[in-house]
Amino acid sequence: MKKYRYALIIAIVLLAGFSLAGCGNSHWGTSAGVDVVWGPGGPRVQPNISVGVYNGGRW
Repeated sequence: MKKYRYALIIAIVLLAGFSLAGCGNSHWGTSAGVDVVWGPGGPRVQPNISVGVYNGGRW
């Protein structure tokens, strides 16, 4: 039973290492601005703020 426990711990550590290595190049990307939306009552201006994580397209 101990062999399986050690194998499980090693597998968890390896998976955690691979997942952290995959996120190593990530960085925050933010943008803010306004959108003009045309509707039946004429144009409206709506604020737009977005925050996201960009990985650079490596994965």
